[in-house]
Amino acid sequence: MKTVLIVAGLALLTGAAWAQEDLVIDQTKLYVTDPAACQALEKQGVDAWMDMDFLSLSFTGGIQSMEFHCNFYDVKSRPNTPLLFVDAVCEMPGALYPDMLAIAPNGADSIIVVSGSETTLGLAGSDAPPTDNPVGTTLYHRCDNLSEIPLD
Repeated sequence: MKTVLIVAGLALLTGAAWAQEDLVIDQTKLYVTDPAACQALEKQGVDAWMDMDFLSLSFTGGIQSMEFHCNFYDVKSRPNTPLLFVDAVCEMPGALYPDMLAIAPNGADSIIVVSGSETTLGLAGSDAPPTDNPVGTTLYHRCDNLSEIPLD
């Protein structure tokens, strides 16, 4: 009986892994850290950052906010996996640094972005126990109504 339960459990885990691989990251869409930012960007364009604190990500424009920007230089993928690897150069006032990002689907309409630089810096100065949101990890939601930031 134990053997049957173990085999059934492994089959469920394998099925979940296969289902995750079926997810595809839509690289033509805009992603934001706050779902309400989708409508704000549609109505206000770049002025939306004046009213809200969020990050946006597009595969053509990189990651953007009011005083932070990461340009994507190379987006790599591999067959049979939905994961992406991104080489980026990021800048904020007074700082310029290279970064490597791992991007994975997080359901049908969101992605998880893990920054190598943020993870390293966060872990180097942290004595805090791990949380549900690991250091350097950011969740982005897809804006189905936008493929780029309106500049009106």
